[in-house]
Formats: sequence, structure tokens, C-alpha cells
Amino acid sequence: MIDFLTRNFNFITYALEFLAAFVGLLCIKKYRNTSTRYFIYFLFYIFFVEVIGAMLAYTPNFLPIQLLRKMGVRVYNWYNLLWLYGSIVFVVFYFHAILRRKKLKLVIRVVGVIFSIIMLSHFIFNFEVFLNSRSIFYQIAGLITTFVCIITYFIELTNSDSILNMFKIFSFYASVGLFLWWLIITPVLFFDTYNTESDWDFVNLKRLIFLFANIFMYSCFTLGLIISKPINA
Repeated sequence: MIDFLTRNFNFITYALEFLAAFVGLLCIKKYRNTSTRYFIYFLFYIFFVEVIGAMLAYTPNFLPIQLLRKMGVRVYNWYNLLWLYGSIVFVVFYFHAILRRKKLKLVIRVVGVIFSIIMLSHFIFNFEVFLNSRSIFYQIAGLITTFVCIITYFIELTNSDSILNMFKIFSFYASVGLFLWWLIITPVLFFDTYNTESDWDFVNLKRLIFLFANIFMYSCFTLGLIISKPINA
């Protein structure tokens, strides 16, 4: 079983992302007048980015992929630009949309601007690093930004009547899923230098940790969409 999970890590993750996006598609009418629809768009975005990344990696002879490669698009720069930067911008936008208190919304805006300035500055002055590696710098910047958004959300939640119905609010499930995912995978990233073919034990351990973190996070998203009530959060 362990061998099956590690060998098929990518495809299991793609299946989880597809399931979350598909459930989001089924539920989009339910949430059409709420901020949750933005998170459903985010799930579509994740699946789209992963599909293109998978095609770049597994179908190099496909004509559109050949054209993208000739333009200089590789798996790393697609990942870094649209996942490590684009997905965090989506998260900032979502939490800004669901918050009600102006001071907390201001915190989210400031954090989003700082994150964008740092990432874009690093992109300009370290262009080759940005395009050719998954630096721990990007992960830490994303971690801090996401944690500030989630903590700010929980501050508002605990100081409102919504906490009495938190298990019926999708934003609660989204926050728990994102928070624990980052909390689980971040320590592993500090040991990424061991993620080489010379140390398959670490490679497989990392895949398992990421896989179970992904299972938990996408399960939170999927179940949250099904269970939650269509309130504006």
C-alpha cells in the first residue's frame, strides 16, 4: 500500500483536486450569492494550474506543450508564478471578501501588498532563481501570508455570533484545511536538500506527508462545500 501511494502520489493528488473542483461546480449555484463562490473559482484555478503542470511534465510531445516549451515555459516557472504566487493572492482576496471588520480587512490588504512587493521584487532581482527552483523563500512568504489571513479570520469569528454556527460556515472548513496543510508541510520543506534520488527514503516520506496533508485539506474543502449553508462567508 505504501509503495502504491508513493508511486502514484501525483495522480492521487490530481484526483483529489478534481473531486474538490467537481463538487464546487455542483455547488456553485448554492453559493452563487456568497463569498464562497470565490473559493470555488480558486479550486478551479488550482486544478487548471495542476493540469497544465502535469501536461508539461508528462506530455512533452503534445503540440501546444511544445509551443509553450519553445516560449520558455517550464514546470518550475509555471509552478512558482501561478501556484506559489497566484494561489496566495487568491487566498488573500478570499479572506478579504469574507471579513466584515474594517480594521481586519485593512490588515489583509496590507499583508497582501507586502507579499506582492516581496515576491515581485524577488522575481525582478532573482529572475533565474524564480524560474528554475522552488525556493524555501517562496514557501515561507506564502506560509506567513496565509497564517495572517487565517488568524485574522479566526479573530473575527471568535468575536461574533457566527462562532455558534461555525460548523455550517464554509469559511471555517477552508481555514482549518489551509491552516493544517501549511502547518504539516512547512517543517518538511526545511529538509528539502535531502529530496534527491540518493535518498529515496526521504523522498517517499515527503510524498506520504504531502499526500496525507492533501487528503485532509481537500476533504475539508469538499465536505465543507457539501455540509455548509449558503451564508455570505
